[in-house]
Amino acid sequence: MADFSFENTAKAFNLYGKEVIKRAKRNLKIKRKVDGKYRITDNTGKLAKSLAYKVTYGNNKLNLKFTSSLNYANFIEKGVKGTESTYPSVNKYKPKDKKPAQFKKKNLAKGVVEKWVRSPKIKLRDKDGKFIEKNDSNIKNASYMIGKSIAEKGIGARAFYKDAIEQSKKRFIVDVKKGLLQDLVTNLTIE
Repeated sequence: MADFSFENTAKAFNLYGKEVIKRAKRNLKIKRKVDGKYRITDNTGKLAKSLAYKVTYGNNKLNLKFTSSLNYANFIEKGVKGTESTYPSVNKYKPKDKKPAQFKKKNLAKGVVEKWVRSPKIKLRDKDGKFIEKNDSNIKNASYMIGKSIAEKGIGARAFYKDAIEQSKKRFIVDVKKGLLQDLVTNLTIE
């Protein structure tokens, strides 16, 4: 059997990949209600910039994979259980046959939150809600408390990829049908 050319179908996969990435980036930037609170997932923009897709060709088949160059993207997508409690969305978006990721320690590794706290968008407050100066001591204290809270409560699932895939699916199915039909006509040989 000769190799089947998926040229038109691959174009449909590429269009779909671009659309999903565009929508996933939008999902990260907009303020959405997650577990009862309105949140913006990607404050720095690094996560959105790291999103990518890849179309791979195999033995008469195509695969489309959505990825991120950042190692924490999957944890933001699916959520992480805390040591003491968890957000409801963590269980909602976990794979059916797997347990969700879970924090093992009572705090995050030293320095993980500190870089984020030092960003200009973050303003520190005292216990009365008044803004305070951003000095090393205050930054370290805030980083410790935020890290501890994240480890205890977990991270609610944001499902930025899953939602983008669902939003784009209907159009993708139509485009793939057209592409497959064109490829079938192009590759069909009658003897």
